[in-house]
Amino acid sequence: MTETNGSTGNTRKDFETSGEIIQMAVNHTIVISGGGTGGHIYPGIAIANELKRKLPGAEIIFVGVKKRIEAKIVPSAGYRLKTINVQYLSRKFGIQTFTFFFSLLLGFFQSLFLLLKFKPQVVIGTGGFVSGPVVYAACWLGIPTLIQEQNSYPGITTRLLAPKVKRIHLAFEEAKKYLGKVKDSDKFRVTGNPVRLEEKKVDRAAARSQFDLAPNKHTLLLFGGSQGASALNKILLETLAQLSIDIQIIWQTGEPDFEKTRLAAKNYPHQIYLRPFIYNMAEAYAAADLALCRAGAITIAELIQKKVPAILVPYPHAAEAHQEKNARLLVEGKAADMILEQNLNSVFLKEKIEQLIFDENRLSEMRDNCKKFYFENAAEKIAESAIELMNQPFKI
Repeated sequence: MTETNGSTGNTRKDFETSGEIIQMAVNHTIVISGGGTGGHIYPGIAIANELKRKLPGAEIIFVGVKKRIEAKIVPSAGYRLKTINVQYLSRKFGIQTFTFFFSLLLGFFQSLFLLLKFKPQVVIGTGGFVSGPVVYAACWLGIPTLIQEQNSYPGITTRLLAPKVKRIHLAFEEAKKYLGKVKDSDKFRVTGNPVRLEEKKVDRAAARSQFDLAPNKHTLLLFGGSQGASALNKILLETLAQLSIDIQIIWQTGEPDFEKTRLAAKNYPHQIYLRPFIYNMAEAYAAADLALCRAGAITIAELIQKKVPAILVPYPHAAEAHQEKNARLLVEGKAADMILEQNLNSVFLKEKIEQLIFDENRLSEMRDNCKKFYFENAAEKIAESAIELMNQPFKI
């Protein structure tokens, strides 16, 4: 096991929740576990930030895996990271299937050691294979536990842990039907997904100026997550050569595709803001009339929060097709459109973009329908729920 340190906060005896001042001791310890992808890490950090705001004296420790995205993101957010040795479960049967179960057992005993050492008052799981042994160990020790599920179809970790944990926070009401083994319906809270972006509204013209774009020209936002999406980058390059409309583009390529995309895009007349990674995503969403992107849970949550109409292209290799299930939920609610990657070609995409980006009635309908899926202050509500559980007695 290894540890990476972030910064720590000051202590205080009071915190405020639901308008009341509650006296609490300053020596609380909270463990948050989740990893493998940003979709599991960013919600954990959003929850941790709210907990830190409400309990400045609390020690918050993340548990993840070495050499995964959490090893970079968690310390940069200012939190301690402890790591355990558990590996990803391959979807193909083979030698890794057996080594996975061995690593799961090892991860469970390492989690027991960590929890006995730090004695947290609550353990929060945000999904991914690493959260399984940590949350299960906490249940075994009698520590209050909470899991937060980001997808409309719960992952295998959530489905296995749901009957054992004290509370389950869901992003979508529809997820309940996949958790039929949970007998106590009072466990459920539908609070939406915690997102990294502030709630404040950003002026569209001002946002476009940050990307050196015209204030009144229709704008397409293309991104594929922090690593980009090669399939989307490739098909948009082909599509740009065929577009007969005058639009401008904000384009996050991901680092691997940036240079070749930059060189190819120089041949096209469209105004393009091209970067490997866009840090000011709130402004990018505000600038966009239409987004073309994957359908990961946090991407969906941000689109909903910012009410951005989107053409969703679910990643076809996502575990248990959860991206397609997320996308279908929004399509059924008329809050987005969808193209499956096997149907994606430049002719079809050209027609879809040209149909949508100037159709203000359809775009307005999508923006309005995003409201049906949006929950305000998700991170705050989950943090308050965790604090409630901290008052419950436990064994160690």
